[in-house]
Amino acid sequence: MLVFVVVLLFVITSAFIGFILTRVPFVPTDTGDIEFIVKQLGVSDKDFFYDLGSGDGKVVFLVNKLSGANGVGFELTWWTYVLSVLISKFKNKNGKLKFRNQNFFKHSWAEASFVYGYLYPPLMRSVEEKFLADCRPGTVAIIRDFPFPNLKPDQIHFRPKKHEIYIYIK
Repeated sequence: MLVFVVVLLFVITSAFIGFILTRVPFVPTDTGDIEFIVKQLGVSDKDFFYDLGSGDGKVVFLVNKLSGANGVGFELTWWTYVLSVLISKFKNKNGKLKFRNQNFFKHSWAEASFVYGYLYPPLMRSVEEKFLADCRPGTVAIIRDFPFPNLKPDQIHFRPKKHEIYIYIK
């Protein structure tokens, strides 16, 4: 019982601190949307897929499974970061996935072929600026529900459950 209480306190405290740091709650992406992204955009085993705010790693794991792409997940909330690292012990058999308990703004995105974000509007101007500053020509930003404030998307996909996926190609 004590172990359960300690784990529960860890999860609650970590989620609260993560929300305070990012102002973004953990909201998972639908599996069908991930499958759509991989197929629609032609993600392949030669690509590097960055997930900004990767939570439990679901997007990174599924993109790798469907395409063989390298994946990097950035997550500040400890409990979801720890969960993704634990899951990767079983799902990262090809060694192509990494998870970082790090602010994605403090890491270079130059290696990324695809950058995925399901973040809230207050962050989107900074994400847009980082995309433009760090990414090389041809890099694709996949932004869910809350578009960049200044760039016009190259594509908009309307998904079930009233979600939108905005595609930006640098």
